[in-house]
Amino acid sequence: MANPMIISSGMEKPRRRMIRQYHRLGSYQRLADARGVNWNYVYNFIVHRKIPVNPKIRKKLGIYFLPKPVTINQLLQLPIQDQPVEILRLALENRTEMKT
Repeated sequence: MANPMIISSGMEKPRRRMIRQYHRLGSYQRLADARGVNWNYVYNFIVHRKIPVNPKIRKKLGIYFLPKPVTINQLLQLPIQDQPVEILRLALENRTEMKT
């Protein structure tokens, strides 16, 4: 399962559109030929949710919105009950005692 902080709903719309087109055309190769890219880019985007680095290929795949990664500072601004478990675990493992 993809990390929801990396794959946003903006990525799901082009992915679902390509899945429908894949079912209509019958193969990744035909879908890639219709889009003008290599079939590996199509397969990796649909199956593994990997976004190509090249902006020209992203545009051909219909990906116009690339979300910015979430920073640790943005996560720390959330209330403690809404913070991801990984952040809380790291904070607990690396805590230091306050000196008064």
